[in-house]
Amino acid sequence: MATSTNGFFTAKSLLTGQKYTHETKVHNPWIDAFSDPKADLQTFSTCMALSDLNADNDYKLILGDFGNGIQVKLKVYKGTSLNVELPLLTQPVAIVCLYTDRTDPRIPGIAVATGSNVLVYRNCRPYFKFTLPPQEGSSLEADVWSEISNADQLIQVLKDLSLELGFTNLSSPSQNVLLMDPSLRDEFISSNTHFMIKKQMVITCVTTLRKYADNDRDVSCVLLATESAQLFVMDPETFTLVNEFKLPDVCCNIAAYGVYLVEYCVLMSFRNGSLFALRGNSLRYITQLFSLPVSINLFTNKIVTANMDSSLSCYNMKGRKYWAVKLPDNPLYMTDILLSSFALHLIAVALSKGNIYFYNDSTLVHVLTTLEPIYSMIFGKYGQEEHALISISSSGALDIRLLKRTAQFSNDYASYIQHNAGIRPHDIKFLVPKKSKLFLEQSLRERQKCREMHTWFHHSWTSLKVLTSESYISALHNASVTHNESLKMIVEVVGLGPRMKIRMILQNMSPNIVPVDLKVTFIYEPKLYVLHNPILYVPMLVRGTKYFLETFVTCQMPVVGLIRVLVVSSAVLLSTTVNMPDSAGILE
Repeated sequence: MATSTNGFFTAKSLLTGQKYTHETKVHNPWIDAFSDPKADLQTFSTCMALSDLNADNDYKLILGDFGNGIQVKLKVYKGTSLNVELPLLTQPVAIVCLYTDRTDPRIPGIAVATGSNVLVYRNCRPYFKFTLPPQEGSSLEADVWSEISNADQLIQVLKDLSLELGFTNLSSPSQNVLLMDPSLRDEFISSNTHFMIKKQMVITCVTTLRKYADNDRDVSCVLLATESAQLFVMDPETFTLVNEFKLPDVCCNIAAYGVYLVEYCVLMSFRNGSLFALRGNSLRYITQLFSLPVSINLFTNKIVTANMDSSLSCYNMKGRKYWAVKLPDNPLYMTDILLSSFALHLIAVALSKGNIYFYNDSTLVHVLTTLEPIYSMIFGKYGQEEHALISISSSGALDIRLLKRTAQFSNDYASYIQHNAGIRPHDIKFLVPKKSKLFLEQSLRERQKCREMHTWFHHSWTSLKVLTSESYISALHNASVTHNESLKMIVEVVGLGPRMKIRMILQNMSPNIVPVDLKVTFIYEPKLYVLHNPILYVPMLVRGTKYFLETFVTCQMPVVGLIRVLVVSSAVLLSTTVNMPDSAGILE
């Protein structure tokens, strides 16, 4: 039986040799513990992690929510509710949890890889920011910037250089000047004549590796693969790079096991479809895949890849293929289901048309039916439970499933499904309960008073439609703002300058008024600031819903100024003053 702990069911799994027959029922080994269809989460599996953030044996879910691409947030879920929400300026590439020291209590940090930076949070607060060193640019590009001062000639030479070297291999100033508006190029070139030609690193994938011992609470090094075909090893105790490796191509998937100071293995798949393994300081070629991998898993002596040609393949560390399985559809992601206490190691594959397939080596042992495709998922400890499968569907719904204590996975699952595929629907016997006394009384009442019940139903339905129409007409007639108290506005400034973002949050607090035809405008000193959108149009404000409006502002002079934000209709309804941050050091 399953027992309850803090709102969740405790579950254990068993691997049995049970034989399925046509009389055997397929029991669902999962408990649907929680589902939130309105979570509206948009993320990747690489941006999800499970960790005991407070050292209280209560594991939490950490994820980077991309949202609409503008409001990126770091969210922490505890149990069934959102516990912490932190803003992120850019979209993360990966999120991992790791221990940065060996002091008690062991409190892990959250490492968020974004761009060329690794942002470390502890106790859900910013702790440290690590930036990869920039890469030296091309000497030919440096000569172009130092010798050519004419804007048109410089643009033409940079375009030719982009075709020769590749646009991604140019430095950031060269990329910016090629992408910006032609009217702004002269000013940009004149103000950027003396600078070092360097290219910022861009992180592509991240994983962790134990440093001292193979212990879940030991200090872990961070492995960072970049677009420049390099692999960096960062020490979390000193936040410095302790090793660097040159790779043959850009790494797109990475996995590791072992101990960094003892013996370890790092598996990498590159964009050309090749697999390489790093042991110690030696990089060794394994094999060339027939199709590009979607996801890879590394075990002690074998490699499993989910490929774009709808196949699941297994290799040994020397590149010899053990087996290959054809999947019913294209895989979206693959994760391992480790149940070490039962000597069971499954592989879960999410498919593009829905459903999650579970394999024990090459044998299908279970299919989890889902209504929507699963875009991201993670398996591990959650809350006080040992085995939790957390998934996010294509619509952004969050689902938490726990493995039952009586769960059974059989190698004959596929044969059972195939055997029962031809059963006709009318051959299936349903367990229909016996008719109760209450059921018989209600059936008799419906037969005797069918006319009255039908008339009353139509009367109620017509009354509901009339009430809805009256409410709609009332909302249209009262769609104006009469009091300032019916609106609530919060203004935030994001960034350090000189280019910043002003974010406004509008909310209608009135139960009877629906504001329409509102605008947001600004009063500012044009010599100090340039606003990209000085007038913002506000949609109809429905009560209880937050509306987000954003605009960019560029600081022109190293002076602290004020910007006044106004909400106007036929008159000014709301106003607030924003103290802009000092951008003097950045402009200089």
